[in-house]
Amino acid sequence: MPGRTPRKNAPSAAPAVSEVVSECALQLRRIGDKWNLRQKILNLLTKLFCPQT
Repeated sequence: MPGRTPRKNAPSAAPAVSEVVSECALQLRRIGDKWNLRQKILNLLTKLFCPQT
């Protein structure tokens, strides 16, 4: 609309949010890596102790 000025975003809020998002992503990556390692160890033990599969 003419005569209206666009709203300005708060510049200090954006870096804080992106920092939280990146920290959350890092934590999820670590959890996934641990789960993947656990699954690989379980698969190896299964192959060693149950050779018929």
